[in-house]
Amino acid sequence: MIIKQCEIPIKARMLEALLCRLPANHPKRPILESELGKCMAGYRGEQSIDSVLAVLPEKEYLLFHDLRIPSTPYPFQLDILILSSSFFLILEVKNMAGEIYFDDDFHQLIQTKHAQAQAYDDPILQVNRQRTQLLQWLTSKKAPTIPIETLVVSANSLTIVRAKNKEVTEKVVRRNSLALKINSLAKKHQEDILSKKELKRLTNLLLKAHTPYIPKLLTTYKISATELLTGVQCPNCRALPMKRKWGKWHCQSCSYCSSDAHLAAIRDYALLIKPTVTNRELRDFLRLDSVSIATKMLRNMHIPYGGTTKGRVYHLNWRDFY
Repeated sequence: MIIKQCEIPIKARMLEALLCRLPANHPKRPILESELGKCMAGYRGEQSIDSVLAVLPEKEYLLFHDLRIPSTPYPFQLDILILSSSFFLILEVKNMAGEIYFDDDFHQLIQTKHAQAQAYDDPILQVNRQRTQLLQWLTSKKAPTIPIETLVVSANSLTIVRAKNKEVTEKVVRRNSLALKINSLAKKHQEDILSKKELKRLTNLLLKAHTPYIPKLLTTYKISATELLTGVQCPNCRALPMKRKWGKWHCQSCSYCSSDAHLAAIRDYALLIKPTVTNRELRDFLRLDSVSIATKMLRNMHIPYGGTTKGRVYHLNWRDFY
């Protein structure tokens, strides 16, 4: 049973918004586009694992995607965590094209693609470190001691996977072999350690502890908010800005009309600038002159707010604008 679904990472959402708000010739675009590609590849890799895990007995396993748990000295994030009554399993998912080689001499993962090689941190070390942190967290929650297994999964079925050490090959599986590997682990761990009640308690604790990482892209990539293109973007041709006339947004480039194109702009604001907005800040970002129209928009969206009429601050949740 999937307890926590696989979702497009918030970083990818932010990168999409940022790329929509930067000029076409901005020098940071290639870096941002590359980073977005990596984020989406990771997401698609995790997503593809669900179809493989669907063959497992639903009542025997609980599946969590992208759990981020606060810990000392720093939080740890798990691509996929699978709970059962007899063992837990952490999956580190790699969705990389070309050829990947697990170099256990120098503890690195080497990807070769289009005759170019690039080194990455060793995912086996990474997932083993996550295992240690999860054990410490479970101990702090007074959970019963239970075996925790770890695997690195190559999600791309076309990727060539190489390793010279047999111990490495025991820890690395291709996506299509994952269900067989889990069945093998289930045979290894046949004794029930946790009751259904204890599993439910742990499920609630994990969900409650989950703390998503909210990146600050403008700070990370040293981009000023003044560099962002403001205004309502046309959903049809992506031109900026649309003009507000007769209760609708009108594109000056393709003549497209929309009654709710401002929702995407407010979402971009919440993702890139801050999760609160005043009437004045909204008007500045939408390039809207009318105070009353902005007030009506905010009222119609039923956005929660605080403060008096003059100093009112609206609290934005970017998820509400998709």
